[in-house]
Amino acid sequence: MSIDRAQPLTTGNAQHSLAIRSKNQSVSKTPTASNETAGTQVSLSKLTQTVQTDTSRDINVERLANIRAAMEAGELHIDTNKIAHALVQDMLHSS
Repeated sequence: MSIDRAQPLTTGNAQHSLAIRSKNQSVSKTPTASNETAGTQVSLSKLTQTVQTDTSRDINVERLANIRAAMEAGELHIDTNKIAHALVQDMLHSS
């Protein structure tokens, strides 16, 4: 199905969809116990914790700020030949 042919959601469609869903699915209206918390517990891996607390400063913040400024000003020149050459060289050396 194409996105162009999708029907827009209208109040009538949404109510109709909700009515059909209500008939087809039984919804439990039992309240949860007061000592239960709604949600999902997530634990981070050691690698993720290490990445989040990494202070090695391996990013050149000043250079990144200059690139952002050039992009916003529309003055960033990208040398596609240089990028292509480096990609080919990397492919040849890693084989």
